Amino acid sequence: MIHSSGPNERFAGVYALLLSPFTEDGALDWNAYDRYVDWQLSMRPHGLFAVCGSSEMGLLTVEERIALAKRAVERAGSIPVIATANVDVNIDNHVQEMQRMAETGVQAIVLIPPRDMGVNQERLEEYFANLADRSPLPVLLYECPLYKPHLIDAKVYSSLVHNHGIVGIKDTTCTVEGIQAKITAAPDGIVYQANTALMLEALRMGARGIMAITATAAVDVVLQLWNSAASSSDDATAIHQSLIQLNISLEMGYTATAKYLASLRGVPMSYETRSGRKLSPEAAAAIQAWHRSNC
Repeated sequence: MIHSSGPNERFAGVYALLLSPFTEDGALDWNAYDRYVDWQLSMRPHGLFAVCGSSEMGLLTVEERIALAKRAVERAGSIPVIATANVDVNIDNHVQEMQRMAETGVQAIVLIPPRDMGVNQERLEEYFANLADRSPLPVLLYECPLYKPHLIDAKVYSSLVHNHGIVGIKDTTCTVEGIQAKITAAPDGIVYQANTALMLEALRMGARGIMAITATAAVDVVLQLWNSAASSSDDATAIHQSLIQLNISLEMGYTATAKYLASLRGVPMSYETRSGRKLSPEAAAAIQAWHRSNC
């Protein structure tokens, strides 16, 4: 693992991705959210990602997104909270959304490629540069599959890091080549790995952060991997294999599956989702098996 002493290094590390608990009628369950955020914080992650794909951010109103971020900040204490700040489908609203998100107290904001803009990487770069230059807070990028095409060219990423102060990027290329290209193009930027299967290899290549779906309900295990990889421990491979098994199970109905695992681990919440994803008996059995073996 490559470490830096630069000013953005405070944003490196393992981020707990936050789910959005819903009541049976689809409203946000604030009591469950508070318990869940406190539970995540008890694992001592390096940061919280409060408004993200795992939060079903594309199915939340802007008021709900702002409220979720503010609530997480209020509970997080010294642990940094970041949140996506350009989810609105109308790009003309993104400056205002970004400014409102900054007012919640988050330590950094996250930007995703808007719908269809990734077709023209030059236009995408101009868009990100404009928002980054106007942002009152540090900015991270997120190759969120919410709107496609969602990938950001390594050269574009490098230019944004070097010329506009972008802190880093949550990489979702899901390829060794894509991860390495970003690490090489901008060594001062922080590449956060989202793909669990490539997580350990990415850390060994120089990725300096993790933002993966396994961190919604097993961030303690992700932290074990992080620490084992940093110390070159022989345990890293076994921990990584366990996380791969968990990731496969979670993908069988995500985010309902993650809510089920969180409930098994002591944070009761409904398995309701706004995406319509359900918890199948097969997925529940797979998650129970992982839970029995690892908890």
